[in-house]
Amino acid sequence: MCYFMNNLMGESIDSPDEAQIRQILTELGKADDEHTDVSLGHESGWTLSVFRDKRLLWENVEDPDVSPREATLGSWDDVVHLFLELSRGNIEAVDAFGWDS
Repeated sequence: MCYFMNNLMGESIDSPDEAQIRQILTELGKADDEHTDVSLGHESGWTLSVFRDKRLLWENVEDPDVSPREATLGSWDDVVHLFLELSRGNIEAVDAFGWDS
């Protein structure tokens, strides 16, 4: 299963483990108008982006017919949980999350 994470500066890290994911998420404390989010992309085309306020964007960058969805989570642990699900290829679990309409 191939996945990668883009850090705040847009650098790509292949197959980060949970500790690396948590480290990359801490970079959001330095987010500015130009560097606003970090993301995890899966070989399926699904991408999960997160912003400083724990707002998530769930989209399939390879399928323009799929509308992006958003949600704001209450904790960074919840964010990590969804990132780990996507890293494992568990698209159904992330897709079934309670996304805003």
